Amino acid sequence: MTAATLPAVPALERPALALRGAFAGTGDLLRLALRRDRVLLPAQVAVCVLLFVSTLSSVSELYGTQEQRDTIHATLVSNPAFLVLLGPYENTGSVASTVSWRVGIFMVAVFGVLAVMAVVRHTRKEEQLGRLELVRAARVGSLAPLVTGLVVGVIFSVVSGALTAAVVWPEGPSSGAVALGAQVVAVGLAASGIAAVTAQVASSSRGANSLGVWIVIGGYLLRGGADVDPDALGWLHWVSPVGWAQQIDPYGANDYRPFLLCVGVLVVGGLAAAWLTLHRDLGAGLIAERRGPAHSASLTSAAALMVRLTRSSFVIWAVSIGVYMFFVGYLMATAGELVTQNEQFAGYIAAMGVQGSDIAAGFAALIMSWTAYAGAGYGVTVLQDARAEESLGRTEVVLATRASRPGYLGAWLAGAVGGAVLLLGIAGLALGAGNALASDTGWGTSLGDGLGAAVVHLPAVLVVITLTAALLGWFPRLVGLGWAVIAASFLVTLLGSLLDLPDAVVDLSPFAHAPAVPAVAWADVDWAPLGWLLLVAAGLLALAFTGYRRRDVPVV
Repeated sequence: MTAATLPAVPALERPALALRGAFAGTGDLLRLALRRDRVLLPAQVAVCVLLFVSTLSSVSELYGTQEQRDTIHATLVSNPAFLVLLGPYENTGSVASTVSWRVGIFMVAVFGVLAVMAVVRHTRKEEQLGRLELVRAARVGSLAPLVTGLVVGVIFSVVSGALTAAVVWPEGPSSGAVALGAQVVAVGLAASGIAAVTAQVASSSRGANSLGVWIVIGGYLLRGGADVDPDALGWLHWVSPVGWAQQIDPYGANDYRPFLLCVGVLVVGGLAAAWLTLHRDLGAGLIAERRGPAHSASLTSAAALMVRLTRSSFVIWAVSIGVYMFFVGYLMATAGELVTQNEQFAGYIAAMGVQGSDIAAGFAALIMSWTAYAGAGYGVTVLQDARAEESLGRTEVVLATRASRPGYLGAWLAGAVGGAVLLLGIAGLALGAGNALASDTGWGTSLGDGLGAAVVHLPAVLVVITLTAALLGWFPRLVGLGWAVIAASFLVTLLGSLLDLPDAVVDLSPFAHAPAVPAVAWADVDWAPLGWLLLVAAGLLALAFTGYRRRDVPVV
């Protein structure tokens, strides 16, 4: 008998070569990813770094001398709300060290959140949209998309850290600037490793983002608990990358050992994600999406479907904003103490348009003006979800039923506007509750002031949301420009006084027209700008419905 001849094993099926082939096409995918993010990533980095620039300018003016920095240290060293939000203020030797305390650890967490979203955007989201299956059909290895997402996260983190260090470099010891940049890089790297794993665990980009963001924000809050009671809860500093990054202690110890822990999370997370990628089906996650019932008594309309799709993200936004604004409200009582001990701070508040002696009310108006951007951001996110539903082909299926186009768009608009209104209401109530607990102000007055400070920003929020809806109606590929409007408005408002911009430029931001309630009495509010904003929002709303009725669905 002739012995049977076994077929030769193809080269790529041999273990060593198979692993090498798993990375095929990584360079091409990376170039594509950077090209697609050529606007988004630089814009995110620019906005965050400009916050450091703005804070550096204000701190240089308010706390330029050692005596002024010692004064704020004596005032805030034991305030629990400041400890939770910003951490302990221990290094008072320079303007840069004060900036590192004032925005450092908070912005470090923000950079971490953005790194999570960057990695998920190029891994799980591509997989969810079905594009990764087409890409993998070409000469692209199974690990190439994962490596691409991780490299994008690493590039974002390194560039952000380098620019942050460059901003504060002239205002303090160079070793401290490097350590502050290392904080940003450390959390970004760790967040990238975490996101790589959550992208394998969750079956949707929304779930992967939510899980990764909650890990980062949870670490930020746990670190705050450790700062409030370091004797009993100090161990909480070592349970999350944000806590590790804080232990680098810029302008103090400048200890880089915690940085290595964050690098370890990136490496371990990347290896774990690679193993999971090679051992699961494309499009699947470790946590499978639950199948809904064949018939539902609740999903009977487009509005019910919208609520079902957005409820989890709304809860995340609501909890995050509510907790943050509660602590900010708790700090309002301290604002008066700051002013009595630092006249320059009082001048800064007055320069923001706040008149009168009630500095706590001015502080509330200032913080709520920033929160309004978050409300508008949520509305833009909901409309981006509507665009994603269309890209996935599910909108076409819904419109094949008795649902009408105006009704479908109206449902998503109601979710965007209603969610933004609820978020501002939650922010106002949380702000008032925190102030009521920390001061002698009555609950009725505190809650009323908080809600009033939120209500006056609704016209500006409506303009941004309806403008995004108009883009969805006419140019759906450009719906992401809603974020560009928010970023531009924020920068114009933030840098208007710093750069002495003309009033005509500042007035282009819809948020610049909101009165500083409750520092400004209701009787003194100029209602005309708010009325004009509402008219603009109404016109954009009509434009959105007109465009959505006329164009094709879907537009890929």
